[in-house]
Amino acid sequence: RIVAPCALSFLGLAAFDRWACTSRSARIRKLSSIRTAYCIVLITVLFWSLLSIPFLSFFDLIPPTYTCGFTNDLFQKITNFFLAPILCAIFPLIVLIVFGILTYRNLHLMTTINGQQQSVTTRLSMWEQQITRMMIIQTVLNVSCALPQCILLIYTIATVQQSAMKSLDQIYIEYLLAQLCEFIVCLDFASSFYIFFLSSSRFRQTTKMYLKRLLHLESNQVTPFNISASTVPGTGTKTHYRQN
Repeated sequence: RIVAPCALSFLGLAAFDRWACTSRSARIRKLSSIRTAYCIVLITVLFWSLLSIPFLSFFDLIPPTYTCGFTNDLFQKITNFFLAPILCAIFPLIVLIVFGILTYRNLHLMTTINGQQQSVTTRLSMWEQQITRMMIIQTVLNVSCALPQCILLIYTIATVQQSAMKSLDQIYIEYLLAQLCEFIVCLDFASSFYIFFLSSSRFRQTTKMYLKRLLHLESNQVTPFNISASTVPGTGTKTHYRQN
């Protein structure tokens, strides 16, 4: 009840960080810092930890099947109609979409302004294109991975009154879909490295360089060095004088 909401919140915070670090405002760019990240992560974990405290009292094993379920009808309605759909699905999805659009707008504006300046080099322009490509792909993937779970939660809420009439096969199918949605969300958390690696040649070069340093695979460099014949022992000519 803590890990999954925190993970979805971190996706939204990552989208916010991408928007902040590409902003033209220096005040907004200051928000993209390690110190700010530590504070926000701590606040997020504390928020979801406090919000999950009622589950300790109103969530338990229910006989005769002894499966986990709610023991309080009011808290069950709050969870099904507010916590799960709004805070855990719809709100993170909206945050990803909004900050994804704002990040694309910042990058497009940055590229347009730099394109109008004559002092911008080709290398900088290529790097900005790679950054733009990476951020757009990651934002689209984040939204795509969060969308199935959001749709499933909306379906679950819409059919919550029919839970008692569902057949065993329908329950198994819904459980399978829930596991698939969670698996898709988990894939999103491991996708950043592969997105950066596949879409950025500079990132691939940097990764290759650090791997060589880590595994001590640096290529040997041969430095030319001229050695004169007079400095090599045994190559000089000797003159022998015969004494009469």
